[in-house]
Amino acid sequence: MTDRTEQGALDLRLKRLLDLIVQLKEEESLAELKSMLAEGVDHRDLLACFMEGMRRVGTKFETGVYFIAALIMAGEIMRSATEILRPYLKPGHPNNKGRVLIGTIEGDIHDLGKNLFALLLNCNGFEVIDLGVDVPVVNFLQKARELKPDAICISCVLTTSVEYLKDAVKVLADEFPFAKNRIVVGGTCLDARLAEYVGVSLWARDAAEGLKICQKIVHTNPAV
Repeated sequence: MTDRTEQGALDLRLKRLLDLIVQLKEEESLAELKSMLAEGVDHRDLLACFMEGMRRVGTKFETGVYFIAALIMAGEIMRSATEILRPYLKPGHPNNKGRVLIGTIEGDIHDLGKNLFALLLNCNGFEVIDLGVDVPVVNFLQKARELKPDAICISCVLTTSVEYLKDAVKVLADEFPFAKNRIVVGGTCLDARLAEYVGVSLWARDAAEGLKICQKIVHTNPAV
């Protein structure tokens, strides 16, 4: 009964934290994060809570409840939370799980989701080569040719950059037969229809889903 009571109390605190994040209450949410960490709450549960909060903020933006200022505020909250959680997210040993090339496509300078994705990959034992933002296809091409990564992950948040994303997928797939089942696209603008349009079968809306895809790639289709 005690265990159930404790779990119930934790669930309520996590729900409260989630509400604070979605309501964009930066000081309160970060203070609660620090408090829960100090009390020994699993950092993975707290990270998941912030990621869910970001997802819900994104949904509110998509439905017109929140506007661009809210997205900017949510991004700052997530950045601060990531810095607080970073010491608890101990990096794994590079090359144990594979090598991942990532970057945000040309015309798009969003990096919040990409940076969180890179952190999650690193903490799960992947070697990460991050090309940054506004990356033209030639840069992906050069690094892919040089490194032959296990996965090539391209972030795209702006629908105005979808055509660049489509071009990048085509060039990479044409140039590297090994890349056919290793190109992963991600970003809040993506859905099954857009993924099909740009020519990929592997796509993710958030960092956690992208991590699972990369783990599956390495497990089922190791690089040669």
